[in-house]
Amino acid sequence: MREGGGIRIEWGQLALVTALAGLALAYLIDARSVSLSTQNLLLLQPTAIIVLILWAVIAYGCIRRGETDEGPSKADWAGRARVLAMVAAFGAFIFSLERIGYDIAMALFVCAGLWIGGERRPLVLVLFPLIFTAAAILGFRALVPYPFPTTLL
Repeated sequence: MREGGGIRIEWGQLALVTALAGLALAYLIDARSVSLSTQNLLLLQPTAIIVLILWAVIAYGCIRRGETDEGPSKADWAGRARVLAMVAAFGAFIFSLERIGYDIAMALFVCAGLWIGGERRPLVLVLFPLIFTAAAILGFRALVPYPFPTTLL
């Protein structure tokens, strides 16, 4: 065994992802108890399964060996600022969906996410959000039987 080594668990992160995975599982169980129709579970069941798989991966990542707690570095603060910026961008996305349309709101959110993530090439910042938005909107229209507000598509 290594000297000074031990197991360090990030309890806050583990609790958060466990709570989210538990909610996803509870929602899936509730939906399946009401109806096993493919149309009702088409998006819900695969999403819940992906959430549970991601929970396992993140839970494994919350367990660290041989690290000491030195406090947050400048890189940690920059990462936290990016996370807060993404949360703010997502909040703006949610509040703007019906006001400016799903298509414009989604394209702006994807562009903001790329920018926050560090992408600076103008061609990528323009083309990727447009292509992603068109694919997502057309895919939703093919899967979901009721209309939702869009401006351009």
